[in-house]
Amino acid sequence: MRARFRITRRIQELILRWRTRPGRKQKQDSVHHAEMSVTFAIGCGRSGTHFLQRVMEEDPGIASYHIVNADADSFEQYCRWNGLSIDSGGFLKERVARVERAAEKGQIYFESNPYLGLSLRELSDEFQARFIYLVRNPEKVINSHYVKGWYADSIERQDHRLPIGLQSTMTTNRSFGRLIPYGESYERWAELTRIGKIAWTWNAVQLKILEQLSQFPPESTLRVRTEEIDYSKYRELHAFVGGTGPISESLFERIRGIRPGKGPEHRSVESWNAVERSEFLEETRPARDLLGLEVLLHD
Repeated sequence: MRARFRITRRIQELILRWRTRPGRKQKQDSVHHAEMSVTFAIGCGRSGTHFLQRVMEEDPGIASYHIVNADADSFEQYCRWNGLSIDSGGFLKERVARVERAAEKGQIYFESNPYLGLSLRELSDEFQARFIYLVRNPEKVINSHYVKGWYADSIERQDHRLPIGLQSTMTTNRSFGRLIPYGESYERWAELTRIGKIAWTWNAVQLKILEQLSQFPPESTLRVRTEEIDYSKYRELHAFVGGTGPISESLFERIRGIRPGKGPEHRSVESWNAVERSEFLEETRPARDLLGLEVLLHD
């Protein structure tokens, strides 16, 4: 705890030193938070984290990151998902270094990364961080994961009572990033269609994120529907993060038109068969009810 306190104090000192440097014009900063500001945007993959990182990086007062080290971050997520006790020193150290580099330049640190959703307590304790929770329509998320090939590969497994091991046929981040249950949950999960499996995982991730966020002060979190991020909502998010000023509406619309991270669409939600639709509705219901989400499909 003392080490973490020293890190926080050092970041605060770096920002204060930059803002009070000789020759700097003393004007009111747009940042309305504490001097040290670190914000993480989290959510299930395919929910707009890349897009949000992209629009935030246009502000020179924000050091904006997406996924820097996919292998390390997917391993951290894998361990949290499976309840494995690990030391988070490496996971946090590279972020401390990036936060300090940003502070030396007088920048706000912002990271929009879908791998971080299961490590919120560690990030909050280390950085006194705030969180933007991105929630996209679950049909769209699940269909996008399906198109990306989630759970299409055969799994090498000998004992489903244990967390799955590193898969020799997959890249490291893909192997760790494809979240798979074990124990009794696996037996039921294995019988689902691919849509059902992805829906089950989407629900489990949302529930874990919501449980963690419930432990933080309300003012430190902001939940946003991805579909509702227009220019006005972007300005609200920018004010939450901080920085020197929001980008123009024309630039925002240009970036939104490009849609960073968008993958190819080879299947539509409307093409799901009756079993897939039924599994989707059943598997996502707990999180949908908590989030107050309406769906395009119907019972």
